[in-house]
Amino acid sequence: MGTLREAMGYPLLRAGILLLVLALLISAAGFYRVTKSYSSSGTLGEGMHYLGDDKFETDYVYPNRTLVVQSENATFSLLQGDEMYNYTLVNDSLTLYPAQRPVIYVFKGRVEYNYTVTAQDYPYAIYSLVAFVLMLVGVVFSFMGYTQFLRDVKEGKK
Repeated sequence: MGTLREAMGYPLLRAGILLLVLALLISAAGFYRVTKSYSSSGTLGEGMHYLGDDKFETDYVYPNRTLVVQSENATFSLLQGDEMYNYTLVNDSLTLYPAQRPVIYVFKGRVEYNYTVTAQDYPYAIYSLVAFVLMLVGVVFSFMGYTQFLRDVKEGKK
């Protein structure tokens, strides 16, 4: 029976294993993540105000939102999808953790806010498609090289 050293002498098997190792390294690079953040602050008068950057919040995954609202005397509503939360602040501040991009409707007074979003970005995740193709080609090459090796062992060439 042939040995591993003899099997690695077949170019297709060697190329297939090399492609599989390369695919594994490229796919591991896809797990690299970067934390991105966005922040805005200001003063809101009466009316409806959309906070945040829609492009930022849809481009990145797992956004964590923090909204700090303070006022001397204000009545406002926080809209979250289909739900509305009403607040009245008198010389107080409020920290909220909205699940979606917040919309604030100020009924009376002025509201100061600080809105911060942190999210995760995986910049090399797109290369996992390349790794998948390399993995498929590597499996085919390895299989073809291994069957050549087995055929030669059976015929007594190795």
